[in-house]
Amino acid sequence: MNKFLPLAMVIVGGLLLAPGLLFLCAAIQEPKRLLLSLLLLVGGGLLAFFGGRLWARDRALSPVRLAGRITELVGASDAETTVAQAVASLGAPHAAVQAAFDLLQERGEAYREKREDKEVYVFPGLMPSKVVRRCPYCGNSFSVKTPVHKCPYCGGVVEIERE
Repeated sequence: MNKFLPLAMVIVGGLLLAPGLLFLCAAIQEPKRLLLSLLLLVGGGLLAFFGGRLWARDRALSPVRLAGRITELVGASDAETTVAQAVASLGAPHAAVQAAFDLLQERGEAYREKREDKEVYVFPGLMPSKVVRRCPYCGNSFSVKTPVHKCPYCGGVVEIERE
């Protein structure tokens, strides 16, 4: 959407509110100005309100904001998603979500992978990593849940490593 239209609506709405307040003050002396005052106040208020809503919607659909929301969404799942899943979860238009995915690809945060009949975006930075205890001398690995500090096979000091 054009960014000028919501901003113009807010400005014009604000400009209509000012004379509306003036005429409201003047309505104390002449009650016939009350109708004009109410028209200006309601018209300016509605115009400013809907302009603000359009402006907020336009900002919420920017690729940068959608990219952040997609990253949060994927972080809660298995580090991959499709455009259709993101559109359904975010409630945003397809074109805006696709622009956000393109931005994520440009940044190197995600890459597209073709699987069977669909395209999946994979986020390698959000994939879970496995932690194990490993002996640097003999190479045996042990679960992190077991409290092993010395290797039972060679006697070396066991270190924690990410796989």
